[in-house]
Amino acid sequence: MQPPNIVVIQADQMAAEALGAYGNDAALTPNIDALAEDGAVFDRAYCNSPLCAPSRASMMTGRLPSEIGCFDNGDDFPASTPTFAHRLRALGYHTALVGRMHFIGPDQQHGFEQRLTTDVYPADLDMVPDWNLPLDQKLQWYHEAEPVFSAGAAKANVQQDFDDEVLFRTLRHLNDRVRENQASEIDRPFLMVTSFIHPHDPYEPPRRNWDRFAEVDIPGPAHPEVPDPAADPHTHRLRTMSGFDLRDPGSEEVRRARRAYYAAVNYIDGHIGAIRHRLAELGLLENTVIVVTSDHGDMLGEKGLWYKMSPYEQSARVPLIISGPDHLVTPGRFANPVCLLDLMPTLLELAGAPPAGDENPTVTSAGEGVSLLETARRETAGATGPEDRDIIIEYLAEGTYRPHLTIVRGRWKLAVCPGDPDQLFDLSTDPHELRNRAGDADCADVITELRGVLADRYDLPELERRVLESQRDRRLVATSLQTGRMRHWDFVPDPEEGYVRGNFWAAFRYAKIPEETG
Repeated sequence: MQPPNIVVIQADQMAAEALGAYGNDAALTPNIDALAEDGAVFDRAYCNSPLCAPSRASMMTGRLPSEIGCFDNGDDFPASTPTFAHRLRALGYHTALVGRMHFIGPDQQHGFEQRLTTDVYPADLDMVPDWNLPLDQKLQWYHEAEPVFSAGAAKANVQQDFDDEVLFRTLRHLNDRVRENQASEIDRPFLMVTSFIHPHDPYEPPRRNWDRFAEVDIPGPAHPEVPDPAADPHTHRLRTMSGFDLRDPGSEEVRRARRAYYAAVNYIDGHIGAIRHRLAELGLLENTVIVVTSDHGDMLGEKGLWYKMSPYEQSARVPLIISGPDHLVTPGRFANPVCLLDLMPTLLELAGAPPAGDENPTVTSAGEGVSLLETARRETAGATGPEDRDIIIEYLAEGTYRPHLTIVRGRWKLAVCPGDPDQLFDLSTDPHELRNRAGDADCADVITELRGVLADRYDLPELERRVLESQRDRRLVATSLQTGRMRHWDFVPDPEEGYVRGNFWAAFRYAKIPEETG
């Protein structure tokens, strides 16, 4: 059987709860909702780090950020670390990246045969945290409070320009896949990862998307109250780092920022609809699997927090939807916890890779992920329950001074950070994470067990030493590379080759995708 084409669409900072498919009545996401209606929806999907670069590196390698040494947004991961792009390419897939992936360092491909745009952020070591620096001594690239106060429609901005280019390149690349197959007379399967920057702050969507919410009753934060500093130091560190300790938005600023965010999600939904429409136009949809996800969520004012960097549900939970032919994708809603580590084994299963341990190690799976297709089969058969698997979330970047680790097992969620009080939440009875159960006598066994899992996995003093050493080394390298003649690592796309070059009439014949005639 012909392996399916695979299209992975990733938004940036798109919270699961901001989509109609996840129960939000105020959301305007008809295209994502349509994919969810016919596909597999994972209701409890988590990122493995609530920050762009480590989350994406982890997703692509199927390994936790601490395992690959990608701790923060100013960190690379080795070019020799296999990604799902490497593995599918080894299986014969054409692999392409369109848009952002927040790769830091000289390798801007990480296994993709083609990359069609540069990134929206620089690829240099520009965002290296410093755990020795007081949070009120702000680094230039820290998140700021200002985007919440200035949210609203924009005629044009960097993010709109970028995402519109990403959509254009995506649609044309789908044309190119058909052209290549016509010219070679070989139906080569492809993996295309399309990655947008919206709805990442600043919250400045196009006017047409903003206007669609003029009469929509967008709910405010369910619990905007800031937790007690002694009980939740991490939240207060994040607020201090971004300036919310000095400047708190009022109800009107919160309303406008949330409206702008919902409008930005609607903008991305339209782009997703355009991609699906082009797949249908080209006759590709029947043998294409579409995955929709995000690298992390957005707190959107809950607990006085905005953006990401927190282990709370709004920040750490992501949408994860798979739509495709019924013989490949089991449709339905699935409640067992999953994570972005699972994308690697999922794509490998779709591509027909041999199971781990078989004869060809160059294409087998790696890391701790479990194929989402297998997860769906097990849950449908009643073979696994929500407590049969632990999900790990790491935060090793700015806004903390020590490793911040979270473990999710079924209903329970435990967050630990040396020097901070433990936080234990029962998500089944406390989905908004308002009551810390860490001090409850009847939860002592749960705390002991989950802490034991983390202790078996992590040597926290050694992890802290590694992070500090990495920060120190990268600051030295960054300073050195800014001395004298600078050579940036930003990706520069190849010159255009899609127009008339060489054989005049052959170029026209190659470029044409004929209409069906009857």
